[in-house]
Amino acid sequence: MIRVIAFDLDDTLWNVAPVIKRAESILADWLEKEVTGYSYEPSKLMPIRERLLSDDPSLGHRLTAFRQQLIKASLVTHLDEQSAASHAERAMEIFLAARNEVEFFEGALDTLRDIARSFQLGAITNGNADIHRLGLTDCFSFAFSAEQVGAPKPAPDLFHAALAHTGCEPAEMVYVGDDPIKDVDAANKVGLHTIWMRSKGRFIESETHPNETIDDIRALPDAIRKLVDR
Repeated sequence: MIRVIAFDLDDTLWNVAPVIKRAESILADWLEKEVTGYSYEPSKLMPIRERLLSDDPSLGHRLTAFRQQLIKASLVTHLDEQSAASHAERAMEIFLAARNEVEFFEGALDTLRDIARSFQLGAITNGNADIHRLGLTDCFSFAFSAEQVGAPKPAPDLFHAALAHTGCEPAEMVYVGDDPIKDVDAANKVGLHTIWMRSKGRFIESETHPNETIDDIRALPDAIRKLVDR
């Protein structure tokens, strides 16, 4: 019996590329107004990124901590360390606010509310989208991120955390995601049912197959019904 429907967020419920692009622009404008002579250009921060990741590889899945440390490290040539840390903290809040202003796929919110009448919903994500900031707490009762559990998909840790939280068996949970490897393969290997939200232009070869495939989030209720009826 299926009890829980869990979701990836970025590129499953909205297109993330324009969201990040806009958030980066807002962040750059704020920093450049706050710090005289400073220019925030992500492409020019690569040496700092590489150094931070070399010193602490875990930052690769701790996206919020990583960005905040990156901003701080880039500011120390313009500010003292304490001021750089303070500005980085405020800058991160600016970024996160913009990062969570998304344009949901057409019909996504109605679909979530419909499904939430029959199942417990939650989020399992490698990113730092926040169900509270997104206004999804009326639909989602739980959320786990890679930063929170200490390992990103396709590692099984996020799925195990969700299973432990909900108290259900793998066969009682469905996972909906867009990535054939990080979502479909990873969830299949834990024993969950999987529904692939097929993305245009994504041609990654997966090891396993989803139980159902959809091209539009509005097709999700029918896909879930097929799983329930099996």
